[in-house]
Amino acid sequence: MRFVGSLINMEGRGCVLCLLVGCLLVSVAGALQCRAVPGSLKQIDAGAGRVCGVDNADNLVSYQGNSWVSLAMKGKHVSVGPAGLWSVSLASLVFKWLGGRWIRVQPGSLIQIDAGGDKFVVGVNAANSIFCLNSGPVLHYAGLGNIPWINVAGSLKYYSCGPFGCWGVNRLDQIFVKLDVSGDSCRGSDRWYPIQGSLSLVEVGSDGSVYGVNRNGVVFKRVGIDACNPFGSRWWALRAAGVARHVSYDRGILWIVCKDGRVQRCQV
Repeated sequence: MRFVGSLINMEGRGCVLCLLVGCLLVSVAGALQCRAVPGSLKQIDAGAGRVCGVDNADNLVSYQGNSWVSLAMKGKHVSVGPAGLWSVSLASLVFKWLGGRWIRVQPGSLIQIDAGGDKFVVGVNAANSIFCLNSGPVLHYAGLGNIPWINVAGSLKYYSCGPFGCWGVNRLDQIFVKLDVSGDSCRGSDRWYPIQGSLSLVEVGSDGSVYGVNRNGVVFKRVGIDACNPFGSRWWALRAAGVARHVSYDRGILWIVCKDGRVQRCQV
């Protein structure tokens, strides 16, 4: 078992970070306490107290009360969080929700987008190239002129950010973490830290919680994440009702979309 460690300072505190690189630790948890939610989805995202998704007819929807309400657009991916509500259309165009309507973000062509960072946005395109927007453009863009996307070195098919760093998976389902990411520096450090394991997608909650789904539809939680250890210590397999295709976490609730489209609301 080998560890890679470094001494850094986060939020004024000295923290020793240890990344496990030589041994995969997995714990198996009991079954989640879940209840079915009406409707059928392909993708879901929860953040800042809201829950949005893409239904089986490619409609963007928002969970209100106990039903899904149309967001008046079709798309392939939607994300809600501290950076607001953002989406990717069926033509891979990027949109921002502003003043009760969608505005086109120009330029921009992505297949996956994430608004969970500290008022910054990240995403990937069809070529697995990674892009991000600092908080200034995110907060102030109102549809006029071009928006300054920043290219991030690397290659990922899914990318998600939270308060302690950003997590991503590549086309081989390998997992990576990037640190020193902020609203003023969405590109973060130049280093990618590998994490043992294999996931098809990974989602970071607004409190830093990390969840993912592997190619077999098993849901995992990363245990031990905090400001002093943004890598966590091990994967915790969660037994859910059905085979998962997508997950998202916010404010103590894990939302799971099963491969057959069923939606589960699980208490964590």
